Amino acid sequence: MDPFLKRRLGPLALGVALITAVLPSAQAQQASPPPSWQDANKAVAEFPRGHIDLLRWEQKNKPQPPKDAASPQAGQLSLERAIQWALRDPVEWLKPGMSSVEIAEIRQNTAARRGQVQRLWVEAVASKQSVQHSRNLLEVAEAGAELGRRMAEVGNWSRARQIEEELQLWEARSRLDNAELQSEQALNALWQQIGAQISVQEVAQQLPTHLPLRWPDEWSPAVLEDLTALQNQALKANPRWTLLDTHARRLMSGLGSGAAEQFANIEKALREAPTNQPPQFDPRRMLWGHALENAWQAKADTDRLARQIQADVRGAVAAYKTMRKSAQTRQAEVLRLHTELEQETLLRYNGMLKSTWDLLASTRTRIQSVEAALQAQRQVGLAHADLTGVLAGLPYAASLAAGGLSSAASSSNAKPGH
Repeated sequence: MDPFLKRRLGPLALGVALITAVLPSAQAQQASPPPSWQDANKAVAEFPRGHIDLLRWEQKNKPQPPKDAASPQAGQLSLERAIQWALRDPVEWLKPGMSSVEIAEIRQNTAARRGQVQRLWVEAVASKQSVQHSRNLLEVAEAGAELGRRMAEVGNWSRARQIEEELQLWEARSRLDNAELQSEQALNALWQQIGAQISVQEVAQQLPTHLPLRWPDEWSPAVLEDLTALQNQALKANPRWTLLDTHARRLMSGLGSGAAEQFANIEKALREAPTNQPPQFDPRRMLWGHALENAWQAKADTDRLARQIQADVRGAVAAYKTMRKSAQTRQAEVLRLHTELEQETLLRYNGMLKSTWDLLASTRTRIQSVEAALQAQRQVGLAHADLTGVLAGLPYAASLAAGGLSSAASSSNAKPGH
């Protein structure tokens, strides 16, 4: 494949080049006399390969705006550094003489802070990427609107068709405005957590430009399949469950050797009780007393919390596996298919088999698929933070908000333009 065609796959350069690729401006037509057939032949000779060479020549000769120099600190605000700065304020110290429950509570608070910073960092980086994608879509919309205006001026298009392109332009501008606002809000939220050591401007400069493909301490498929081990890890890390379990065992031991039999009788009575009324105490099988009642209630509270923690682990693991599989599928398949589609459209356009509108539409579709892949990767980062928190004894935060999933779906399902 021609190396130039590979370079042309970038949507930003394509959107800028197509603005002047098809029709000369009306002002240029008024400022210069119509070209003679000799001039036309000379122009054709300069572009022997047709439209692609025209795009290449105009992109090369188009005045480019000055680009800001890349910050030498760009990408230095990694997730690990952001968490490190966030944990400095406030500081919770592990002190000599603390009980195991107190130590577990401090570790749990630290894990909660780490998860909060990871979610904010993911949102900030993802929103920064979304701004760039919105700018790319705006470039394509500007190219379509400018081309439509020129075609309407020379009489090749109706005003209605031109209005359609103008509406897409305004929609792209509105999308960019919203993306920039969301990026600013995400940036401020992250800075509030880590800003003791860095300014908000430095956060903006040092944020990475892309989300990582792998997250810290990412689990292998074998570890994720062992739910029992993960559930036991979460139970041991939860200080409230540890306290309830210790209390229930102490009360049960005070009942003596007959505790197990008494508990078995209670469970049997509960199973045999009618569904429309509470269970009935049978003094022939159960020696009821305050000690037994307290022990049974403590055991029930412990089991109820254990089931909640175990369900949180199952939910967090399922969400993480689903989001990671979705992100891998989008990156490996969706982007590949859309890239091949754009390459095919570009080749057919060079051979006069496709119109400029087909090329613009394929570029727009590819940018939208890239944005959908970004949102899928964003969901992986949020699900990773949720599962990390659950394994540290925290309740399941369920960060997979419907808004994030719907935005990714809408990006992938959006219909291309003309």
